[in-house]
Amino acid sequence: MAKAARQVERVFRRPSPLADIAVQGRFGADKGDAGVALSIRHPLSIATVIARKGKAKALGDALAAMRGVTVLWAGPEQYFVQAEGRGEAALAAELSTALAGIASVSDQSHGRVVIRIEGPKVRAVLAKGTPVDLHADAFPLGKSALTQMAHVGVHLTRVGGDAFDLSVFRGFSESFWEWLCEQSEEFGYLVR
Repeated sequence: MAKAARQVERVFRRPSPLADIAVQGRFGADKGDAGVALSIRHPLSIATVIARKGKAKALGDALAAMRGVTVLWAGPEQYFVQAEGRGEAALAAELSTALAGIASVSDQSHGRVVIRIEGPKVRAVLAKGTPVDLHADAFPLGKSALTQMAHVGVHLTRVGGDAFDLSVFRGFSESFWEWLCEQSEEFGYLVR
């Protein structure tokens, strides 16, 4: 038992699949300030949580009471739970224990990449790829949507006034990053 606890505490940090591609700097249109800034949220622990049959309300209540995590809608009775500063399997292990009997939990830390895009031209860039209405009245802070951009499935969440997180499968992250940079060029973009 003690050995299992030590394994959960171990923090494993897999390199970002975009580490060599997301080169920091200013790119695109060179007039004025950059219209958007792009960054990779890494490392980030992510788990998928799905309510068991008849347990949707119990799951919602349990997730609402959790501290130190961000809970994002990911479909009917499904959520992505995110946390900073934990090893890849640690968050899923914590959630599996806390939600035993009411939800199934699967670690997604190794399988997803989260890109943050922010700035005054963020909606103009994202509108090139999604039909989702991103106006603040239709898409308030904290709202999530499942959509497609550049033929890639994207979990889109508004995290600030002019800021969104885009979560994509790891295997599509490089081509999606390139597409996002191309769409940002006309406004100028900063990679942090």
